[in-house]
This record gives sequence, C-alpha cells and structure tokens, in this order.
Amino acid sequence: MDNDHPRADRADRAGADQAAVDHPFADGRNVLWTLDGFGTDDHLYDSRELDREEYLRIRPLLAHDPEVRLGDDIWMLAGDYRVPPRLHTPLWELLGPPGPVEGLDYFIGARQNLPDGPRDR
Repeated sequence: MDNDHPRADRADRAGADQAAVDHPFADGRNVLWTLDGFGTDDHLYDSRELDREEYLRIRPLLAHDPEVRLGDDIWMLAGDYRVPPRLHTPLWELLGPPGPVEGLDYFIGARQNLPDGPRDR
C-alpha cells in the first residue's frame, strides 16, 4: 500500500465524485419514466409519463419487490421492468389517478429527457 501520496488518492476520488455529478443522468436528472400498459395482443393501450418526483415516490415499492429485481439499476436505465399485477393498486395509490386499466400488463422504464436535445460528451 502506497501512503506517499494520500492527497492524490483523495483528489482522484473527488474527481470521480464530480464526474458522477456532471453526468447528465446522475441522480435521475434528465430522465423521464414511462408506465406503459399492454394488452394480450402486445399493443400499447395505456401510457403515463412520470417525472423524477413521481418516480422517487414509487421507487421503494419497486426496489423492494423480488419480482421486479432492480438491483443496481436504481434509475431504471437498463431497460423496462414488468410491474407485477399485485403492485398495481399500491403503485396507483402512490401516483394518484388515473388508475390502471383492467387486464393490461404494465411495464416501467426510463429514457433520456435532455432539455436541449442530445448532448455530445
């Protein structure tokens, strides 16, 4: 273990922390979530956009469910996740009306939502 430059190590970690803050999707910034309801014919019949505050309200419900399995993907940026039917009622209790459409299979996922369009980095 090299203790000759402990401040350099601290500076490297500070730089990594700053890079996380500068990332356009850190802390759920510039992200829009969609809650989509599909019929048995795989057509989209219901869709609701969620902002960061709404997502933060429902995230604990999803994160603690063993069937959803968010794992390290706390902002849901890796893909769409199925919302088990038993979570429909608690989910809409947290979100408010309009409620789920009976008989639809719901999925939630995220996409970028940059205020000025795509950003080159």
